[in-house]
Amino acid sequence: MTEKKKVITVTGATGFVGRHVVERLLENPDLKVRALVHSREGALGLQPFANRITCIEGDITKRESLAKAFQGAWGVINIAGYREFWSANNARFYEINQQGALNVFESCLTEHVEKVVQVSTPLAWGVPEKIPFNEDSAPGSHPSNYARSKHLGDEAGWRLHRKRNLPLSAVHLAAVIGAGDDKETMEVRRAVEGDLPALVGANTTYTYVYVRDAAEAIVRALLHENSIGRKYLIGNERATTREYFKMIGRIAEVRIPDRNIPEAWLFPIAKGMEALSRLTKRRPLLPLDVLKTTAAGSLLFDASRSVEELQMTYTSLETALAEAIEDIRRPT
Repeated sequence: MTEKKKVITVTGATGFVGRHVVERLLENPDLKVRALVHSREGALGLQPFANRITCIEGDITKRESLAKAFQGAWGVINIAGYREFWSANNARFYEINQQGALNVFESCLTEHVEKVVQVSTPLAWGVPEKIPFNEDSAPGSHPSNYARSKHLGDEAGWRLHRKRNLPLSAVHLAAVIGAGDDKETMEVRRAVEGDLPALVGANTTYTYVYVRDAAEAIVRALLHENSIGRKYLIGNERATTREYFKMIGRIAEVRIPDRNIPEAWLFPIAKGMEALSRLTKRRPLLPLDVLKTTAAGSLLFDASRSVEELQMTYTSLETALAEAIEDIRRPT
């Protein structure tokens, strides 16, 4: 008798990382994929997989809407979140990244889900006392609403893990690069289109990960038999902001500015932009939380656990950027 397929529900399945996770899950013939979507229109982003997945409408900020999507699921991957550094209403960060995550976790307990993977960010550690940090490091202060809200959402899950045995794992993705990113946080499009007037934090170092590697890590954490109770930092290629944009310039054959503007000079300007954006409801050119994150210094972590336990190997940043640039320049 054929063993019944394990049902995996993915929140945030229509997003940049979520679409790749769905694609990766479908490579496993023993899995059946459900996608939580806001609406039928929202499911259009999953059209390439339409005949192979089930889309169920729901919203992580409304716990009562999750039961149908989670019922009978063996595993849940929570990718849904507000991945930005600005909002016209800062409460949105906490509504989605904190309370939304808690709604997912509590629903998983109610529906007796056997594996739960929370997808988060290294920024959830804030600014740790020692750099590079690892999964066991204590968090520091958080320079942005995004970082703080993700930390609080993660902690809600770990409390339920300790108190009610929520079968939780967490995957913390470095800055994700690849084709199909519709957010402005990584500034690839601005650089390619020559709309980058100067560098900010040119000597600050960040860690990057290719989007397909990110999806691979998430699925491996889900399926690893000993991953419950474990956190994984994902991504191992580091580059300063200057190196990052110079790489974009070389691949795209565009000019990248050399001038670096100190963060201290920009804080008054960013605050003014922020105040104006509160009135216009439009994202400022330089969100204040981006500047605060840059001013906090390099974000360096040790990803060896992902290599040792999940057997991760990582694609180069150059390959990831080349794919992103090709996608940006592809005729629509």
